[in-house]
Order: sequence, then C-alpha cells, then structure tokens
Amino acid sequence: MKLCTIEDLPKSPSGSRGWPWDQAPPPLPDRMPDGKAWPLISLIIPSYNQGQYIEETIRSILLQGYPNLEFHIIDGGSKDNTVEIIRNYEPWITSWVSEKDAGQSDAINKGFAKCTGEIFNWVCSDDFLTEGALLKVATLFTEKPIDVVAGACFCQYDDEPEKNIARKVDWNGWERTPYIAAIWQPSCFFRRSLAARQDLVSRDLHYCMDRELWAYLCSRNARWEWEDEVLSVYRFTGANKSVVGREKIIEELDTIYQSYVSEFVPLPDLLRKIWLPLVLSNERHPSSLVRFLSLGASKAFAGILLAIYPKERVRALQKEFYVYSVW
Repeated sequence: MKLCTIEDLPKSPSGSRGWPWDQAPPPLPDRMPDGKAWPLISLIIPSYNQGQYIEETIRSILLQGYPNLEFHIIDGGSKDNTVEIIRNYEPWITSWVSEKDAGQSDAINKGFAKCTGEIFNWVCSDDFLTEGALLKVATLFTEKPIDVVAGACFCQYDDEPEKNIARKVDWNGWERTPYIAAIWQPSCFFRRSLAARQDLVSRDLHYCMDRELWAYLCSRNARWEWEDEVLSVYRFTGANKSVVGREKIIEELDTIYQSYVSEFVPLPDLLRKIWLPLVLSNERHPSSLVRFLSLGASKAFAGILLAIYPKERVRALQKEFYVYSVW
C-alpha cells in the first residue's frame, strides 16, 4: 500500500478538525533506525452501514505514515454512503469488498484470510487509531520478545462527552480470567502466526468474539505486553453491540467460559440460574419481604460458590453477569 499525506487524500468534510482530518505526522522513513525493514502490519475494517463514521476510521489508518501496511475493508453490503466513501479512498486501500455476509465475525474472518502481515488487528468502522499508534506497535514488537500488545484506549461518548476518559488495560490477574472485559480490542495487536486455527474468531459469537480470541491466545501461551499509551479511540454511540447485547452477551460469556474451563458443575450455570435471579429479585421485587429474603439467599449462595470455586472466577463472572443484566 502506498504512503499518503493529507494533501493526497480527499478533502476533509467541512468543520472537521484535528487528527485525522487536517493534522497528521509526516510519513516514516522507508526503514527503521537500525536499517531493518518495518514489520508488515495487516489491518482490516469490518463494516456495515457506518457511513457517518468510517471515513475517520480510514483516515486514521492511512495517515499513520507507516511504510509497510496492508489494509483491507470488508463491508457487509451497506445501504448507506459507506461504499461511496470507500471508493474515494480506493487508491490507498489494499483491497475492499462490499457484499452480504453473516455478520461481524464472518467479516473479520474474511479479512484475516486476506492478510499476510506479521502483526494483525481489526478496527471497527466506528472506532479509529490514534496518531502514531502503528509506530508504537511496530517498535514494541521489534524491541521485545512479545506476541501481543494491549494498549490503552480513549473512550469517547458521543452523547455524553463529560464521560470521555482514557482507560488502561485492567491486566492485574487478568490471565486467570481472560474472558472478562479488560482489554480494549482496537488497541490490541497480535502476531498473526499465533492463530493456528481456520477461523480467527468464532462465527457463532457475535458480541464476545474478541474475548474468546484473548482466551485462545492465552491457551497458546502468548507473551503479552501491557502498554499505557492510548492506541485507539472506542466510540460509544448507544448502538454498540456491547451496550445493546445484554442477555446475549451473558450467554456468549457462558459459552466461552465452558470452552476453556472444565468443571463438573459449570460455574456460569449456577450464577445464571440461581445467584443472578436472587440478586435481581432483591432489587426489583415489589414485596419488601421477598427482597429481604432474596438478599440473604444471594449472599449465602455466593459464599458457597466462593468456597468451592476459585474466587477470581466467581468475582469476575458475578461482575460481568450483573452489569449486563442491569445496564
């Protein structure tokens, strides 16, 4: 893919300012400071009807100024202006397609199959990379014996900007429960060679495919690097799958857990069928007596689970299941 500057790309929409609209770093030298070639980074954008956001995503990748980049867009047959925007940037995109698919997991797998880079990530069409993110990622991969870089992320709330905040990876003890929401997907880059399976992500998962991938990479003994620098912006629009999924997210977390943790009586079953209904009854039942009894029963049952199962697993799933039940 050929390098480009702001002057090469289509003019930014009126009123668009800053990165990656009218501000970008100069392209990097053809070779690294030690004379070696930059590692090939492969990125894909899975997309469907995100015409209002995808141009920012595309520009945030193209204007990295990274000399060895492979960039594919896998669109699911958008009906809005997505294809028109993609065509405007076609000269700088390695490949793109717009056709009906089976959802985001299918699009990610289709894109992954096209990629040949040593380092890989996907960036959803409503998220974008921060300035200099690929330089940071390439430097870490070449300087350290690592397989995955998980960086910080800026959480952008379009409708509630007062909530905007940069968040680091909550990695302490994470390897014992790699299916929890601790890693920011658009800030997570990994070696393509680690994925020794036909599909990168599970086609049966539509909300938590990234968490299953983290669990899989852990099972492959991946070496992780936790980076405090913000590598991406995750946009909360109110329509994010992680916001609207709720019960389906809980079901998928259950599936992932049982795929990687062998238990005679699966912990998620007990939490979903007994503990969680008691907790919700305590909060929602119209009878004060029932609420009181539910509170005592939920605490007692949680105590039993903590005595039988590893505490970090119980606490992690309790938090996840509760959040997605009341959100």
